[in-house]
Amino acid sequence: MAGFARGILAAHDEAISYFTGTAMQGRLRFGAADDLAIAQLPRVLRDFRQLHPRLNLELTVTQTAALQRRLAANQLDLIFIKEPPGQTEGRLVRRDRLVWVGLPGTRLSPDEPIPLITYATQSLSRATAVRVLSDVGRSWRVTCKTLEVNGVLAAVRAGIGIAVFPSSLIPTDIEALPASLGLPELGDIDITLVANPRSPRQPVEALTEAIVGGRSMARPTPG
Repeated sequence: MAGFARGILAAHDEAISYFTGTAMQGRLRFGAADDLAIAQLPRVLRDFRQLHPRLNLELTVTQTAALQRRLAANQLDLIFIKEPPGQTEGRLVRRDRLVWVGLPGTRLSPDEPIPLITYATQSLSRATAVRVLSDVGRSWRVTCKTLEVNGVLAAVRAGIGIAVFPSSLIPTDIEALPASLGLPELGDIDITLVANPRSPRQPVEALTEAIVGGRSMARPTPG
């Protein structure tokens, strides 16, 4: 009887979720920065789709600059991105710290250029790394250029160099490099949601609240 009761309650909860979400229909074009899409976001989006089964969620994963351009061109309704602190008109999800990451036991010679893994195109992490290294007079050389976050992580795991990453998103098999290596501080970033003012408000606000409610990002597992 207890098993039957649990099954009935589960079916009831599923039905409630389905029918309370049916009022929201149409299309929601959502974009996320690729490093933000490797942690808790997939679970949030899965739960959101289950709650709103008649809303067609279209996902774009790329770098922040490309998402901002697509939002301005009315090609996206909501974007989840990283920005310099205090420079957004969107909604702050959280403030994070940028850190240098590498393999455990990474060593750097003060007499040699920093081996830097970066995105091939301009990005906030790349611009920040170059700026702080220039400010302290440290030379660097790019040892890997890649188009997306999995390429950055693959190069770090291969020991090709070091990279810049939000502290809350560091995979468990690499680590934030210690201050003893003498690398300059990178500062903070804002992780934000920016909405398209021309888009329907209800689905945009619903997804915004779902992401804000799940803002404690879990560390991604090795991939």
